[in-house]
Amino acid sequence: MKKRTLFALLLLLTCALQAQQVKVEPAFWWSGMAETELQLMVYGKEIAAYKATIASPHIHLKEAVTLESPNYQILYLDLSHSVPETFEIVFTNGKKKTTYRYELKQRNPQRKTIRGFGSEDVLYLIMPDRFANGNPDNDQIAMRTDYTVDRNDPNARHGGDLKGIADRLDYLADLGITAIWLNPVLENDMEGGSYHGYATTDYYRVDPRFGSNEEYVRLIDAAHAKGMKVVMDMIFNHCGSDHPWMQDVPSHDWFNNSGEYVQTSHMKEIYFDPYASEYDKQRMTDGWFVPTMPDLNQRNRHVAKYLIQNSIWWIEYSGVDGIRQDTYPYADYDMMIDWCNAVYKEYPLYNIVGEVWLNNPIGTAFWQRDSKLNNRENTRLKSVDRKSTRLNSSHLAESR
Repeated sequence: MKKRTLFALLLLLTCALQAQQVKVEPAFWWSGMAETELQLMVYGKEIAAYKATIASPHIHLKEAVTLESPNYQILYLDLSHSVPETFEIVFTNGKKKTTYRYELKQRNPQRKTIRGFGSEDVLYLIMPDRFANGNPDNDQIAMRTDYTVDRNDPNARHGGDLKGIADRLDYLADLGITAIWLNPVLENDMEGGSYHGYATTDYYRVDPRFGSNEEYVRLIDAAHAKGMKVVMDMIFNHCGSDHPWMQDVPSHDWFNNSGEYVQTSHMKEIYFDPYASEYDKQRMTDGWFVPTMPDLNQRNRHVAKYLIQNSIWWIEYSGVDGIRQDTYPYADYDMMIDWCNAVYKEYPLYNIVGEVWLNNPIGTAFWQRDSKLNNRENTRLKSVDRKSTRLNSSHLAESR
């Protein structure tokens, strides 16, 4: 009898240790948003074999999608009648069951009236890793990939962080700066020269070598207190090759060229060249920027929804005043229009600047909303960024 009891206890312990662990993105959302459909991307070993149910009378599960990888499931929720609450998402697979508690927060009504930066602002570009080291304790911390911190090596990290920027807001204010544009601050857990931030490996996490999500919010609040705005640099065209999506590809069409490296032509003229071939168009938009930046397929509705929601999450969460979208013409043309419309739906006064990176004014003007040079659907893009005209502050050092 004792042996049976011991066996039963060991079995229960084993089941507890093997209980399904899930990660959900975004980690929380808000009730009262203009868009009432919420996508939840669920990660977990063999999670596709589990059936999801929502334990809330206010929320309806519209669709549960499984992908080619068994370790993903995408849920689409209808929040038309939602209220601020914490509810349970229950995953069951036979006798196996796991529960995830999800929070819908009360939306801050002031977020709806965020007024983006404009022509009256003096915009100052900062590369966080190269600006100022305010917290040496986060220079060399454990990451998935190896890296070095060496200010004598131009390809290494130099230790700049959010605190370094926050400590120098008075300096920026004295210069007459009214808006700061930060190169990407999200996690870039990549080997080599990832200090620039353009190879994202986690879309919902500030790189811990810069600080935390909460520290990013505090920086924005501190800038606002001094009358300055903050612009967030985002990248929809690609992620980093060490993103978990590349380690376990959700589906063959999650990345362009089935996740295999094919170099983009960089021929952005295909958009306004009436004689451009379909081959040239596809090579431009579906090719990878560089081998370490896999090209995301925004024609995949799940990828598109994920990216659109991510930008709205950061605006709602942090109160950031504007978005600068990297490599704008390299992403899908129609999806980028959908993205602009989705942002303006939530934040009518918002401003987005797209990096069009063309060396002639005609090509640049093509992307401006209401452009007379564009005979395609209106881009809805309020402003454009020509890379060659950036004011670069990355030379500023921590000795400032």
